[in-house]
Amino acid sequence: MEKNNKEKKERSWLKEQSERNVINIKDWPPWMQKIGKIEIKGPLQALLISPDHKTRFDILDGKKTVTVRQGWRKYFVGPVMLCCHIRPWAVMADIVDVRHCFLREVTEEECRGSGFKNLEDLTRGLKKYYPDINPDSVVTVIKWQNVRGLWVDHKDFYKELYLKD
Repeated sequence: MEKNNKEKKERSWLKEQSERNVINIKDWPPWMQKIGKIEIKGPLQALLISPDHKTRFDILDGKKTVTVRQGWRKYFVGPVMLCCHIRPWAVMADIVDVRHCFLREVTEEECRGSGFKNLEDLTRGLKKYYPDINPDSVVTVIKWQNVRGLWVDHKDFYKELYLKD
């Protein structure tokens, strides 16, 4: 019984601490202080990317650094996997900014970073995925940088391979 209570107490303590990014050693129970500093990491974030190769080429070339998604999406600054499950493909990047606003408030710079000329062009492009989107729709604007991975290191090979499609 005593062991069960101790385990429950430890689990409760760890759950409470998981709300923080880093647990300070002085806050740890004595039995854990021997371990040292542990950084608590969240789950890997993923952004699904369109299966079309132009979008992928633009990401690999650093031309596409923003995505606009309908709704209030919960993304955080930090690592993200840009990927596609329809035509398998993935690279890593770092989210540097997440902003929630109305579609009408998306800036020209964000439109260009997303691969569109202006807000009208972006709205037309988004209607392909979100037919009911309108200027009053809530959107999440996600900006990334530092794209890396196999396809970035070998983007010429990737282009050669898929330009035939």
